[in-house]
Amino acid sequence: MKNLILITVVLFTLTFVGCKPDDTIIVEPQDEVSEMTMTINHRMGNNNLDFSSEFTLPSNEVVTFRRLAYILSDFYLVKNDDTKIQLSEQYALVDAKKGESFTLTDIPMGDYKAIGLSIGLDSMINHGNPNSYSTDHALSPINNSLHWSWENGYIFTALEGKTKADNESFIFHLAGFKNKTEFELPISFSKQYNALQATFEYDVNEVFKNPEVYSIATDGASTHSTTDPVTIKLFANMKDVFSVTSINE
Repeated sequence: MKNLILITVVLFTLTFVGCKPDDTIIVEPQDEVSEMTMTINHRMGNNNLDFSSEFTLPSNEVVTFRRLAYILSDFYLVKNDDTKIQLSEQYALVDAKKGESFTLTDIPMGDYKAIGLSIGLDSMINHGNPNSYSTDHALSPINNSLHWSWENGYIFTALEGKTKADNESFIFHLAGFKNKTEFELPISFSKQYNALQATFEYDVNEVFKNPEVYSIATDGASTHSTTDPVTIKLFANMKDVFSVTSINE
């Protein structure tokens, strides 16, 4: 027992003798993380989407678009060993007319084979208090025109325009947490220390076809519902709107 006490005292003394006031304590660095800047180009079939040209839908209806905006959430990356890296609490408000990019942060080093994301929000976020977000947050109602002030929730996608045949407006405000649409896209890159530049495409043409052709004249020119046939059909068609164009380190 006396020997144990003596050893403890000696170690304690050496600790303080060995450390000077100006000594630096070295801490092992954490895993390096980086960022991915995502740019989404919007097109209509083989053509770039713009808001002054006429486009022919799969239903052969000729239309012009005046608005496309949507909310993205639930970002994650899949490593080559199938480990899923959640990029928690990151959201994006995409306005096709503005053509803005956004940045995903806290991406650890690793070799990746896929990226996941969702159009829309889960129930907790969708029905949470929007005033809890800072003014520069993607879900802040000050900047997010997709927040429904008359209902506790967000519009997940707003798609608006006019038909040439009768010059009538179509307004599709698609929402409902049960309609959140998930995507997992193949994307191969090795994340070391450099920032990434990723380019995606959103094909509006896909909203109006596959699995079913959507006709504005016969299926409906508007919806503000989360459950009506217009909403259900358009959400079903949206499952393949995204594709990956390129990614550069």
